[in-house]
Amino acid sequence: MLGVQERRRALRVPIRGVAVFHGPLSDGGPLHAILENLSQGGALVSLPSRPPTLSRDVTPFEVELRLGDNTGWVTARPVRVEPAAKRWRLAVEFDKVDDGMREAIEATIIGALSAARRRPILVIDDHHERRATLIDELANRGMTPLAPKTPLEAIDLLARSHLHVNVCLLAPGFGVPSNDLAAFLSDSFPWVRTTEISDDLDATASRAIAAWDETPVARLT
Repeated sequence: MLGVQERRRALRVPIRGVAVFHGPLSDGGPLHAILENLSQGGALVSLPSRPPTLSRDVTPFEVELRLGDNTGWVTARPVRVEPAAKRWRLAVEFDKVDDGMREAIEATIIGALSAARRRPILVIDDHHERRATLIDELANRGMTPLAPKTPLEAIDLLARSHLHVNVCLLAPGFGVPSNDLAAFLSDSFPWVRTTEISDDLDATASRAIAAWDETPVARLT
């Protein structure tokens, strides 16, 4: 039976971060990719175009991983390439991981597991009484509602990759119509699922929970 450390090493968690490839994948300069999931042993990244076909026997190439405030280096080998909508996915297997990066990956895995238990949801609504009641309703149903007081606070919460805020409940907020807020989130945080707040708070909470249950982090539970 695998121990805790072995299970964490094998576990791939959804994560938002950046991988910068150097070497065979980046003949024209560093190649930036979006991290989709991560484990101690490898990663799955999203690329705007098909990468060159490389054998697993290729000399390991250097990859800079940027996980929130943590940045470090690994060497990696390609495992597979596959199309994904209008992009391409590349799976890589780590060859060497520096100690600092190993600790950062471990913290990322622990953070994702914690988020799966906390089930965070962002709530944006200028209607103070309705927002307070909705927050209570969500908390009573096992969610962790986050209610930013300013646009900058909302952006900060969404940008913190370790929080895994993947669902946002919207009504007009910060003096901005909800459809404009939804458009901004779609452009800036495309992984965030948005749903409207209505006066039927029970139905609103149910929609939020349904949206959360479809997120990659929720699948860790």
